[in-house]
Amino acid sequence: MWLRRVRQRRTYEIMKLGPWSYVAKRAPLEALAAILVLTGGAAVLARFSEAWLDPQSLSLFFVVPIVVGAIVYGFRASLAAALLSTVAINFLFVAPRYSLSVARGQDAAALLLFALVAVMVSIIAERARTAELARVNAARESIKIDLLASVSHDLRTPLATIVLTLQSLRKFGEGHAPDTRDELLRLAEGEAERLARLVDTLLDASRIEAGAAPVHLQNVSIADIVAAALEETKREAGQTAISTNIPVDLPSVRADPVLSVRALANILSNALTHAPGAPVLLRASEAGDCVVLTVSDRGPGLGPDPERLFAKFERGVEGDGRRPGLGLGLSLARSLLESQGASITARSDLDAGATFDLRFPLAAAHGD
Repeated sequence: MWLRRVRQRRTYEIMKLGPWSYVAKRAPLEALAAILVLTGGAAVLARFSEAWLDPQSLSLFFVVPIVVGAIVYGFRASLAAALLSTVAINFLFVAPRYSLSVARGQDAAALLLFALVAVMVSIIAERARTAELARVNAARESIKIDLLASVSHDLRTPLATIVLTLQSLRKFGEGHAPDTRDELLRLAEGEAERLARLVDTLLDASRIEAGAAPVHLQNVSIADIVAAALEETKREAGQTAISTNIPVDLPSVRADPVLSVRALANILSNALTHAPGAPVLLRASEAGDCVVLTVSDRGPGLGPDPERLFAKFERGVEGDGRRPGLGLGLSLARSLLESQGASITARSDLDAGATFDLRFPLAAAHGD
């Protein structure tokens, strides 16, 4: 578990700063040590391959630390690798051997040529690194712009409804009939809950990216997870028919109940958003060493590539061309499930709605 969190924190830092900014923060001593190891490895391989390869081919071994140094540690590290490689070739393969002197002029010219090529390789690799950094920065800025636009719209809508409803109650409350006042209060409450769900989604996504989402595994019933998720989405469901088929003799699963309920609630919310009014069915069955919980609806389906919808900020399109939601619900559901050893896949048949299969490992499979 600790290794998963370390990797998540490192992934978050790379996403936040860019991959090359992250490696640029590494200590110079670490870079020097890595270059020494890579160059030493190249020298050993070249020494043992001397009987089968010509001198020109042997020099290619030393190109590897130069390129790796440029890509991973930067231009200075690559130049250091070029210098060490030139010295290693001179010491190991140029007569007189095991000294830094050069007996023949053509050997001196060959060493100079190798050094020039090494510098050119360093420059090319550094330019490639700079281009990749620019690409990552552009993609990151694009994601920020899309996220801000989506968040501002999705937060502004419920806020506007709440403000207008409260203003109406404050100014005209005495003139409203009791049923009208109750309806306005229910509307404001529903929009406040919607706003809270949006904020929770953003917070959950940030916690997972930072590796700060704790996982508490225990034996839990699928029926309990389903019941809690249905309760959480009860107001959003409204009059939508949600039916369940959960066998009473289904074995327990090993899962985090809080994260599992949150993930299932996201799947249900996705169905209610993209297939409003269409019936939703939840059914569970035992399959090998896991329990499969299937959520299906009769909405417009997921398109030819359902897997893309699990990417961050990827949103389905409504019939009127709108893209509702933040595009984080399905991505967050997958992250929540995978963090506890479960999984989720999606499939869709033409004009037959969407189907999500959530697989939870059996508690018995863990010896509990």
